[in-house]
Amino acid sequence: MTAPVRWARWLLVLVALSHVVVAVVLWTRQDVLRNEIAAQHPDFGADEVARSAAIAVTSGAVFHGVLLVVCLLLAWKLATGRPWTRRLTTVSQLLSVVFSVFSWSSSPMFHVVIPLVGAVQVAVVVLLWAPPASRRFFTE
Repeated sequence: MTAPVRWARWLLVLVALSHVVVAVVLWTRQDVLRNEIAAQHPDFGADEVARSAAIAVTSGAVFHGVLLVVCLLLAWKLATGRPWTRRLTTVSQLLSVVFSVFSWSSSPMFHVVIPLVGAVQVAVVVLLWAPPASRRFFTE
């Protein structure tokens, strides 16, 4: 396995860990989330705000849980050198960057983290496609 592919795998594990952190932060900072929802929707009553926050936490946990599994699976499978692993990793990471726009627009809670994780995800893609050693690894 080439050094760029090894780096890409480690960065994928880092991205996977970020998905755990996001879910934990959502769960532990539900009060902040409720305040944000109440500020964005002043017409919501307390029950509706609480229900909206619970839905956001649950859906965030499911979404980030799926991405956690996908990242870890791809980090493991990239070692096989099969071309589909590189393509699926590329698609998943670039789609994740696109989906982060939704997270950015829905809450300022993660405004510091989103660009950092996005940069790491783009770095994964670059490491898998740009270095000649990576391209050879997936074509041999």
